[in-house]
Amino acid sequence: MSSPRSNVATPPSAELGSAALETGPGLPPGRIGMAIFVGSDVMGFGGLLLAYAVLRVRAASWPDPALRFDRTLAAVLTALLLASSATMSAALVAARERRPGVRRWLVVTAALGAAFLAGQAMEFRALAGERQLSLAADQAAAIFYVVTGFHGLHVAAGVLALLAVSRRQARESIDVVALYWQFVDLVWIAIFTVVYLLPVVPRG
Repeated sequence: MSSPRSNVATPPSAELGSAALETGPGLPPGRIGMAIFVGSDVMGFGGLLLAYAVLRVRAASWPDPALRFDRTLAAVLTALLLASSATMSAALVAARERRPGVRRWLVVTAALGAAFLAGQAMEFRALAGERQLSLAADQAAAIFYVVTGFHGLHVAAGVLALLAVSRRQARESIDVVALYWQFVDLVWIAIFTVVYLLPVVPRG
């Protein structure tokens, strides 16, 4: 004998709602996780840049970035990351449209990131060696190494992620690494502007 409940018809609206829950569109978990990570990292970089600003404002004197840093090298590093942003976008478009060349664009992006790291290592070596500006030289040098070094670690992690994704070329993985890489590029624009270009205003 069948149960009375088994004879109760399920309303069509309930069936449609259940199907929507099971098959409805939504963001992949990887992208959601990366978005959360990027949001937390925004606060991390924002805190470092805020610390830089506070130290600079409160210092009795602050070295002129034009005299302390090699702005030409910094501009080259910026150009490398801007180019890598373009190649990352090309890889993402190729993946979405199922066109060939995804791996090539990912590897080129990783190579540009590696070139950025090599240039940054050259800059650190020149500052610490030729100019005797180590981490302990002064407040300006300390916060410079912390901010740019923290960003460099992110670039290094991105290069490794790009190389790993280039082997599998999974669509979701490419979306995730693209979100991360574009964030890292945008952060560098902020660092380049604040640390290298912002002039020192003489105090009267």
